[in-house]
Amino acid sequence: MMVVRVYKADNKEYMVMDGTQGFLPEAAAVRLLMHRRHGVGADRLLVFTGSEEVPSFVAFTPEGEQQELTSADYAVLSRSREDYEIHLTDHFLGRLRAAAASRAVCAG
Repeated sequence: MMVVRVYKADNKEYMVMDGTQGFLPEAAAVRLLMHRRHGVGADRLLVFTGSEEVPSFVAFTPEGEQQELTSADYAVLSRSREDYEIHLTDHFLGRLRAAAASRAVCAG
């Protein structure tokens, strides 16, 4: 199971997840995760990719495109409490991994 936290700011939903816990999503998995009908749904995904000593994040759009963090992203990350927490089941994580693997096969 994986926990993601969702923050609402400026009429957008920001999903924040820890990419150091065994699964770092790629474009196809990001699209599935952020899809409002087949996934969890969000307007922006922020993934923690660093360590306690050197924290870092990457940002994704719902289309799976990686982008630089914006000032709005930093404002969300500075909040101490999420609006709600979502627990992704192992089954859904399997779907995310399959989406990432199928995309890698199609690209190669």
